[in-house]
Amino acid sequence: MPDATLSPISANARSERRSARNTTPPTAVARRAGVGAWVVVVALLLLIGYLQAELWASDGPIRQAQELRDAIEKQRDVNNALQARNDALEAEVIDLKSGLAAIEERARSELGLIRHGEVFYQVVRP
Repeated sequence: MPDATLSPISANARSERRSARNTTPPTAVARRAGVGAWVVVVALLLLIGYLQAELWASDGPIRQAQELRDAIEKQRDVNNALQARNDALEAEVIDLKSGLAAIEERARSELGLIRHGEVFYQVVRP
């Protein structure tokens, strides 16, 4: 069992052995580790900031997606206008196929058709 009382020589010998093993004090090691951690944190924050700027401000995927949404909206408007025109033409084709009244009306308005026995009056405005 070791002696509870230590002589001054043995205490000095122990501290010299400790100092030979650890050349830097523990607080300096902790400070260096803390500075290194801050450098890593700052570098990561700068990297995240740069990536966010590239994502939102450049011609990145978000801007391209918005441009595609705008192009789709314009094309839908054009398609709706063309669909309305096609519906009107389809109704006219059905009307022309179904009876002679529509054909006669179109011939009168576009070609100036006059039947036998009808009198043509032209009104001239002053």
